[in-house]
Parts: sequence; C-alpha cells; structure tokens
Amino acid sequence: MAYAALTCRGLVGLVFAVSAFTKIRNVTAYREFASWLASLPVPLAGSRALAPILAGTEAAIVVLVAVPATAVAGLVLAAFTLAFLTAGTAVAVSRGARASCQCFGPSRAPLATRHVLRNGFLLVVAVTGALGAGAVAARPAGIALSLAAAVAAGTFVVFLDDLAALVGSDPAASAGSASAGHAGWAGQP
Repeated sequence: MAYAALTCRGLVGLVFAVSAFTKIRNVTAYREFASWLASLPVPLAGSRALAPILAGTEAAIVVLVAVPATAVAGLVLAAFTLAFLTAGTAVAVSRGARASCQCFGPSRAPLATRHVLRNGFLLVVAVTGALGAGAVAARPAGIALSLAAAVAAGTFVVFLDDLAALVGSDPAASAGSASAGHAGWAGQP
C-alpha cells in the first residue's frame, strides 16, 4: 500500500505542478487564467480573490506532497481543492459553458463531462493517497516504479484533451485541437 500511496502523491504533485506552472509562469498567463475563471457561469467565479487563491493553493499542494512530513496534509488539501474544482466544473458543464478548459494552460477544448470525470478521478487519487500514506520501504525499484506510474498517469491526465481529440470522430477537430490543445507547451507566453 505504501507504493500505491507514493504513486498517488507523485500523480497529484505532478498534475498540480503543471497546473500551477501554466497559471503563474508569467503575468500574461495569469491574467488569461483569471479572465477565463471569471467568465465561467459558476458561483464565486467572478470574485477577484478566487484566481490568486486557486493558483496559490495549487502551488502549495505541490510543495506539501513533495515533503514526506507534510504529504498527508498536501493530499488532504488536494482532495478539498479537487472537490471544489469537480463541483465547479460540473456546474459549468451543466449550465452549458462553452469556455475552453484552461486547467493546464490555453486549450481549444471546451469544458465537458470528461473534465468532471478527470477531476473526480484525481479526487479519488488524493483521498487514496492520504488514506494509504505511510513510510515507504527503501526499495529503489519499488520507488522508481511508483514514480514512473505517477508520471505515466500524470501525462495522460494533463494531455486528456489532446488524447480525446486524437480518438474523436471529427478529423477536422482532431487536427486543430491536437495541434493547439496545449499552446502553453509550444512556447506561447
């Protein structure tokens, strides 16, 4: 169970690291994120305090889950944050929001049920990690495999929209979304 908890810690840390970085990497990225957040049809979205609180919480989660002594606190904070994000995304999708998902930087993919499911999955991962946290045996192979699994799962989570575009039924949407799905990674400021 200790290795599963380590995988959960790694996955949560990686996903929140990418998410926080894409929001706070520069002033333009932060302003775009804050503007996007304010445009969502959900309670509190228009609050000027929400964007800095969310970005700061994401960065804090990364630090907390990386340190063994604070890992459980980081996973609990992640669980509460993910519960908030899952509920907010579900409300936005149910209200027909057509805003693109900006969870991991600029994207053309509109918020959809897959984003609610992704956040729900991450919520389960955070809770599982917190419940299973404990001392990790000093077996390098187990630690390496746990972290490799976290990176593989994290890559899937971060690039979910690109993967959805690749397997989608509309070839035109696939070409446009896959090439511009995460423009932040392609050097956009």
